[in-house]
Amino acid sequence: MQRLSEADGVSSEEGEVALIMLDCFRKAGLKAEIDGSGNAIAYKSLGKNPLVLGAHMDEIGLMVKHIDDKGFIRFIKIGGIDDRTLINQQVTVRTTKGTLAGVIGSKPPHLLKDEERKAAVDAKSLFIDIGAADAKEAAKMGVEVGNTVTFNTRFRRMGGKMFSGKALDNRIGCYVLLQLAKGLPLNVVLMGTAQEEVSTFGKGAHNAAFTLEPRAFIAVDTSIAGDHPEMRPEEAPVSLGKGPAITMVEAAARGNVASRKLVQKVMDCAKKEKVGFQLEVIDGGATDAASVSNVNGGISSIAVCTPTRYIHSTVGVGHEDDIEAQVKLLKRLIREM
Repeated sequence: MQRLSEADGVSSEEGEVALIMLDCFRKAGLKAEIDGSGNAIAYKSLGKNPLVLGAHMDEIGLMVKHIDDKGFIRFIKIGGIDDRTLINQQVTVRTTKGTLAGVIGSKPPHLLKDEERKAAVDAKSLFIDIGAADAKEAAKMGVEVGNTVTFNTRFRRMGGKMFSGKALDNRIGCYVLLQLAKGLPLNVVLMGTAQEEVSTFGKGAHNAAFTLEPRAFIAVDTSIAGDHPEMRPEEAPVSLGKGPAITMVEAAARGNVASRKLVQKVMDCAKKEKVGFQLEVIDGGATDAASVSNVNGGISSIAVCTPTRYIHSTVGVGHEDDIEAQVKLLKRLIREM
């Protein structure tokens, strides 16, 4: 989990994560490859219309848009990021010459005017300081337009069974797939997907569905845990430590609406394994289940998610018990489907 969390993989540059997954898949005895869309695909034996489980490998991040004369970087956001979380974060800039340490700079509070203090943070007013004297030195360091930028957040244990780190959305899902690899039945595909964070319909999973033609698709993702002081139960009723969330509706029905039959199947498997589960319907946001559901005339899809606090920020928090319950549930679901 630590390796996956600390690996860098902003959308379109998931290679570092994909290599970790390929290594683990192959050690579990599976055939594994990276397809043309950048997905890491693994299976024991592949036939027609497999059952496919997908977890997206990409994370939210930034991308270099402009380097000014003084060597400071302006950037765009890749994926949905709350601007408030960006100020003064330590970041890593990935270049063809290696990685660079950077800090997201802003005007210090001493110099802010009253109206500036009250104004919402705007990412367009922020910049990245990499310690370059000017644009020429930044270029020598390897900085170019299009370089991706990740948050420099270390993985840490918290309390007895909780942990924090970057990119838990969705490296937790990637970790879960790796736990399913050993003893995988025939005609079941495990897939680390690419570019989920940059489209309502994740590009990697959507493209792979045309080739694989799954009979059913299960998105293994994370869900918003609302069990902290800034959230009300009606906003996000899912909590840490109470088991995986079964997502019935995504993006207020603009995304995937799981069939009642498939929802019931997942719930039945959870009950047979005696693991807790939570039901949710989501106003905003979608998973790869939405990406796949409308392919080839329609594919029965559902998301089974690990509750995670503070997703789409520079750090998330998860719980071991939820992951263990999700693995048990999905193993049962794979056997029965």
